[in-house]
Amino acid sequence: MKKTLPLLITFFVFTFFPHTHAQTPEWSSEIASIVYDHCSSCHHEGGIGPIALMSYDDAVTNAFSIQSNVTSKKMPPWPADNDCSYPMSEDRSLNDDEINAVNDWVNGGTPSGDLATAPLPPVFNSNSVLDAIDETLHLPLYSVQLAGDEYRTFVIPSGYNTTNYINQMEVIPGNNAIVHHVLVYYDPTSASYNQDMLDTLAGFSTNGANTPSESCIMIGGWAPGAQAEKLPVNMAYAVPADADFVVEVHYAPGNAGEFDSTKVNFKYSTDPNPRLVRVEPVLFHYWPSINSSLHIPANTVKTFTEKSLEFMYGGNYSLLSVSPHCHLIGKSWDVYMTSPDNADTTRLLCIPEWNFDWQLGYEFHNLIQWNSGAGYTLRAEATYDNTTNNPNNPSDPPVDVSLGESTLDEMMVVFFSFLDYETGDEDIILGDEATGTDIPMNEALPLSLYPNPAADQIEITSILQAGDLKISILDAAGKLVKSFNEGYQPKGEYASQLSIADIPQGIYFLKFVSGNTQTMKKLVKIE
Repeated sequence: MKKTLPLLITFFVFTFFPHTHAQTPEWSSEIASIVYDHCSSCHHEGGIGPIALMSYDDAVTNAFSIQSNVTSKKMPPWPADNDCSYPMSEDRSLNDDEINAVNDWVNGGTPSGDLATAPLPPVFNSNSVLDAIDETLHLPLYSVQLAGDEYRTFVIPSGYNTTNYINQMEVIPGNNAIVHHVLVYYDPTSASYNQDMLDTLAGFSTNGANTPSESCIMIGGWAPGAQAEKLPVNMAYAVPADADFVVEVHYAPGNAGEFDSTKVNFKYSTDPNPRLVRVEPVLFHYWPSINSSLHIPANTVKTFTEKSLEFMYGGNYSLLSVSPHCHLIGKSWDVYMTSPDNADTTRLLCIPEWNFDWQLGYEFHNLIQWNSGAGYTLRAEATYDNTTNNPNNPSDPPVDVSLGESTLDEMMVVFFSFLDYETGDEDIILGDEATGTDIPMNEALPLSLYPNPAADQIEITSILQAGDLKISILDAAGKLVKSFNEGYQPKGEYASQLSIADIPQGIYFLKFVSGNTQTMKKLVKIE
């Protein structure tokens, strides 16, 4: 018995602290997957990142910069606080183990490991991250005319003979230095086209406060930091036959004479009858949604609240994503949903430190039912810091700031993507693991996989409940690839090795079911 306790302690340490490295992490076995999963989508040739991170050599060249930005949590950009936000499907942030691994790798001399076993870098279509591009809207080359903020709207006929369904969309500014934000609409009438024809320059002047015409329907947009929108395969935005695409670009002040030619990429739905998605500013800075006029006097910190209006949204819906928007003196956001009696609150998004340069859209891990007709209300609380304590305050000394479309004004808008509710929507998983079926991602059991990425075998360690143990490997679409029925297992510590040599290279999910509890971990298979 005296020899058993040290053995158990040793087993526990090596089993449940897999990231306590006995040796320096290597690129091929650990660091490459972190960089490719969290960094390369922006940092590739033609991407929005200033450097490429697509190889071991790229990472070594920029190792100290990577270390500095990762350990300070400046990169990858993720302003949301995961502790007070709903779980998101495309979380860019690194966990503590990943941050420590990068730090140890750089401090340890950036060892490569066996590069032949490293995961392959992701493939990108130049500056596009879409799976494929079926159509590109090329906005005409435009020279900014105004010294201050300028809103310019461009009209491009779709040429569609029938209703077309857009499943993926991305906006790529032609000149990142001057484009403040972009909104994409379609107009089923000729109203926007007629306005364009009356202006001698490309496009026509708009004010940003209203849609370019009363008939315009929004289908997407872009703000600094935003990435492509990829809907589940059975969902899409519907654009009717003969509609015109209408793209409003907001050019920041101080750029008169600069040129831009923004483009918008689309991938069509492969589902002939997809569910239709809407995107709208459900919460907005006009009465009666907001509690008071959006006015922040100089040298004050002020908080405003907004709520959804049942007379505008009185149905039963499923929420896909949320995107808050404000300007430079914005300080923090809290977006949530309340029950009819205000007894229950569902936290949707919490941003304790607003970052104007990273205005992301946040896609929920699964669809969330919003039964507005039954009294459930979407709400937001935003705080603005119009003092010298705000390093982003554009005015020194501070001046009064009110609602307006200029960068120096303020806004308080929350866009939601949503669709009509159907029974079972709460079980639909979004993002890379989108399947249309329930893939639970809870952490009910401690579970470690080592190595990960792995080539031939993985070691699984856990603490089990008493009962039957079933282990499944699912592909990214939720389809069963391989299963292991381990039979009845007693309660307590568990360790086993599984062969994955016969599984093709790729990204998988290992589902681990013990008794009446389960968990799931991402598994990367390499050759």
